[in-house]
Amino acid sequence: MEKVQRKQRDKEFITEEGKKLHLIGKFLLKTELLVRDTDGHDSVQLLSVSKDATKILVQGRMSEQFKLGSHIVLYKLLARYVELECEVMEERPNNQFVMNVDAVSIASRERKFARIKPPDGSVWITNLRTSRTTIDANLFNIPTSVKVNFADTERTLKPKYDIIKIDVFNSIGDKFDLVKKTGKILFIPNTQKPESYKSSDPSGFIDYEHELGDEDDVRKKIIEYANQKIKSELIVPVIYINHDEQAIPIGYVHAQNRTREIDLSEVMEIKTLTFDMVDRIRESNTILVKERFPVLDLSTGGLRVKINHPDLNSEIPRRKGFTFDIFFKMQSPITAYGVVRSVAKDMDGNLYIGLSLEGNSARPGEKKRFIDNVNRLLADAGAKVNPN
Repeated sequence: MEKVQRKQRDKEFITEEGKKLHLIGKFLLKTELLVRDTDGHDSVQLLSVSKDATKILVQGRMSEQFKLGSHIVLYKLLARYVELECEVMEERPNNQFVMNVDAVSIASRERKFARIKPPDGSVWITNLRTSRTTIDANLFNIPTSVKVNFADTERTLKPKYDIIKIDVFNSIGDKFDLVKKTGKILFIPNTQKPESYKSSDPSGFIDYEHELGDEDDVRKKIIEYANQKIKSELIVPVIYINHDEQAIPIGYVHAQNRTREIDLSEVMEIKTLTFDMVDRIRESNTILVKERFPVLDLSTGGLRVKINHPDLNSEIPRRKGFTFDIFFKMQSPITAYGVVRSVAKDMDGNLYIGLSLEGNSARPGEKKRFIDNVNRLLADAGAKVNPN
């Protein structure tokens, strides 16, 4: 099992031979241990341990349960989680296997959320949405869809303004750097009036007078605009919201007029157009997978799923998270955003993804409905119910 842990669980590694032997011999010997990242929570019985605690003999359920040389994790919940990271070294009769014990660890604290394995086929996820191409603030890779949408919108606006340009951010000057840094609009209705450099709405518009410095700096800027024969200027950032719910300023709409002022209604029109552009870019840059993937276990804080899909197996390990719908049998879907906490891959290419649920659903009450469903499963199994 190839495993990548995104967020390392707090755990203590037991390195002293005597302590490892005591832990395994007293608490794990002759007991059932679960096998990490298997469909049905496979288990083995630990039959014996070597005197130096470097080898164990376990009995599985079938001869083909483990492949020689494979790396697996055996675990058991005592007061805290105990894990044995092992390598399969030898297969013996009666479904017995000799394993090297590469590491022994115990969780530093109890799990925050109780886990439950749902009945087979009762909980699954579908409608997975993630990005085809990573769009980040560095803009190292600009998808064709961004350039096409920018060009289409620029053609739409061209008849309305003397100068119009829609492009990605580059190091092209202090005004553009300011818009990119703040994510706010730079709007100067009349470049020849000092009051136009102030902002009545600092939450959405740059106070250019403050950024320039003092009255002398504003006068210099007025003269500069006059020499350029620019009467009105507007720079609106294009803010892309990716599937990791990050707001990334990827470009700008730059409009200038020489003879008439740009009014506030035009500012709002262009801002709305940037939203439309981002929606189209997201749509063309989104992988949507409608297949069902089983939920192997879940808690009120997250879930673990098994995924095997050609478009997802290579993409998900590189992503911070993704959006999907959770289905509890006979119920309407719950839309969620999951942060990838762990990724494991078995020898058949299946991914086992651990997700923590974060962000807000598009529909109110979704998180509560998810927690209520999990608590119902916990109660049915006689486990401790997590408070809402």
